[in-house]
Amino acid sequence: MKKLLFTILVLSFLQYVDSDVRSAEEPPALSNPLSKRREVDVREDTVPGYVEMSNGEVFPGLLYITRDKRLEIFDVELKRQRTIPITKIAKIECNVEKEWLEKIWRFKELASDEKMYTGETYPCRIFTYTITLDDGREIEAPMSGLIFVQELEPGETPEVGHIPERDAARLYFHKRQAEKTDVGKKLADIHYTKLVKIGDDALEEGNKKAAAFEARSDKKTAKTPPAKIKQRDPEQKRAKI
Repeated sequence: MKKLLFTILVLSFLQYVDSDVRSAEEPPALSNPLSKRREVDVREDTVPGYVEMSNGEVFPGLLYITRDKRLEIFDVELKRQRTIPITKIAKIECNVEKEWLEKIWRFKELASDEKMYTGETYPCRIFTYTITLDDGREIEAPMSGLIFVQELEPGETPEVGHIPERDAARLYFHKRQAEKTDVGKKLADIHYTKLVKIGDDALEEGNKKAAAFEARSDKKTAKTPPAKIKQRDPEQKRAKI
């Protein structure tokens, strides 16, 4: 009997120790397991500001780049590749070094080296960028990359943070902009990222610019009222043809 009681006590103690160890090893449960916004989705590298395109269109909101990435530039002065986090940038200005309409040529005959102009062209541009850091330093260099802009809803502030479920505009930096799929288009038809400004003041400025652009667009696209059709006087006799 004593042996049986001793065995029961030992087994109970071992079960208690095992449950205590397992509870220490298990991760804490989510405060709201039904929430779509997981801790892994929360980002601290978003910054307020806006992106302005070459046609005047403005995208204000929260700016960010691909997770765990930095903007990559080639520092011409130092002659080496550099990476800069977006949180250290105050402004990015695009400089069009050269732009032209590239002619499309083809061989005159299958086995001939002689080429003939097809009469078709497509737009080409070469860019560099002036990057102003938050400490005032400037770097001018070619750059390619992608920047996202998450639009803020009315009444929202930048403190709302990155919302994974919300769509974001994807805007690009190019070293060279040239696509043969743009055959027949003019330079003005192909837009590019012209300016990026970062900061709370920049966000306010971007909202004003965006509103002004939309107002101009509304005026251009406003439909003119249809012309009034002059009604024929029923008493008036028709002219003989």
